[in-house]
Amino acid sequence: MHPQTLLSLLVGAAVAAGGILQGLQWKNAAAAAADNDLQGQIIALGNEVDMLKRENESLRSLAQGGGEIKVPNELIGFVENAFGFEFRSSPVVHQIAGEELRDRVTASIESRYPPNSLDHRQQAWALMGLLTPDDRFAPQLSAMRSLGARSWFDDQTGEGWVTDRFDEASVPDQSALVRILGRILIHQNYPPTPGYPGDEAANAREALHHGAAMAVENRFLARQAVGIGFTGVQADSGARDLLESLPIFVKGIATFPSLLGTPRAERLMDQEELLFHLHKSPHRTSWFFPDSEDLEVAAIDLPESPHELVIDESAGMLGFQLWLQTLDPELTPLARAWRGDRYQLTAQNDVALDLVWDIRMADEEKAKELLELGLAMAGALAQTESDPKPGESVSSPEGRRISVSQPSPELVRFSNLSPE
Repeated sequence: MHPQTLLSLLVGAAVAAGGILQGLQWKNAAAAAADNDLQGQIIALGNEVDMLKRENESLRSLAQGGGEIKVPNELIGFVENAFGFEFRSSPVVHQIAGEELRDRVTASIESRYPPNSLDHRQQAWALMGLLTPDDRFAPQLSAMRSLGARSWFDDQTGEGWVTDRFDEASVPDQSALVRILGRILIHQNYPPTPGYPGDEAANAREALHHGAAMAVENRFLARQAVGIGFTGVQADSGARDLLESLPIFVKGIATFPSLLGTPRAERLMDQEELLFHLHKSPHRTSWFFPDSEDLEVAAIDLPESPHELVIDESAGMLGFQLWLQTLDPELTPLARAWRGDRYQLTAQNDVALDLVWDIRMADEEKAKELLELGLAMAGALAQTESDPKPGESVSSPEGRRISVSQPSPELVRFSNLSPE
């Protein structure tokens, strides 16, 4: 039977059973005066309905690709010993068809942001030059995270997923399971705070948690190398090709937790300082860059706008470095001179959006370097033959007004405004 057909039958059965139980509850409620045990019956019926709901979810997961997998106790013990704390409840790891994983990852990415804000973020990133108008952040990021993936952790539910090709006897699959068990363990003991913390804090938290889980996975692989001579997991060629085709910004967001989060987490584990930082999670991506962990970041006051505020965010040192890389990968070192940034997207109406982005640099010299690069980006976005002068507004083919200025010695302002 096709999984979707099975799913429909299972959902219908669960709903019907729930309706029968609800009807019994109403019938018993009508006889309340004659039945002293009514309250106990209602509680029992409610418990049965809850049980049916849980069973329905399990069957839904089964229809989608295989249900939950049994997690070996030895892997649970390995992860707990590596971190030094225990699971608060049994880790849940689902199995799903590989072709369905991308949709689930995309939905998780979209639900991570405040309602209706991801589209506006994508528009802001395009106005800054981080994306093109044709890029789609969530689908591209989910493609990177799901193509060739052996496992995936859902940070919205705190549960893990493996594909239907998972082989419990395979060392690469075991190591992938160790990684998501690490994420589940951290999530249970250090859950996210209510509400969305902002892009910078969310990216920093993801880097630390993912990096810590990868550090434990690396320890597991090292143990396998000593025990059975296993030498490592080969890179997936399809994922590598996809990575090369993605925008620099998407690639940077996707690989930041592994490239900078993992080595930082490994050092913290060696120094026995990881638990402190899991408890007090970093709020800036600059914390992961060498020699930038204690960076003093100054607050930035943007000019007041008469229009509706849509987005008020920071690109952070990570976003600023990726912005530089879109111009020229050789410009990466300038990112170390970042001392804070803030951008706002405001709306005159449903289609007229204005962006103002202020970036503070370490000194006036670095700010002047950034000013020249900002003018180059303005010229590229406006598709002009030459770059504009500081403070000069140039028009894009769509009529947008783009300008770059230096309001103070250490501050550079990038503006991309809707047509007048």
